[in-house]
Amino acid sequence: MPVPKGSGKHGRPAFGQAAHIIAKFGGELTLAGLIGCSRITVFRWQYAPPAGTNGLVPHHQQAKITAIAREQGVLLTAEDWAPRRIRYPAETKILEEILK
Repeated sequence: MPVPKGSGKHGRPAFGQAAHIIAKFGGELTLAGLIGCSRITVFRWQYAPPAGTNGLVPHHQQAKITAIAREQGVLLTAEDWAPRRIRYPAETKILEEILK
């Protein structure tokens, strides 16, 4: 049975930037084919360390992805590249209790 994303098998990433960029291209397989790497490499960007990049696109891929986006007609803005902190339900509950 497959393990759902964010289930804890590889930890929960802190950021959602990679997932957002990947979705703009239509998925891991599509983006991997365009930048010339394996689907697993792109998929692992969405893992927490040590297996992944904590939900962030690696710096050395960002310029390449931006250039390919222009060629493919995929609109990427500066806001798309902003690291989006993911708030998980348990984390949100803890934060609410702390701030009371």
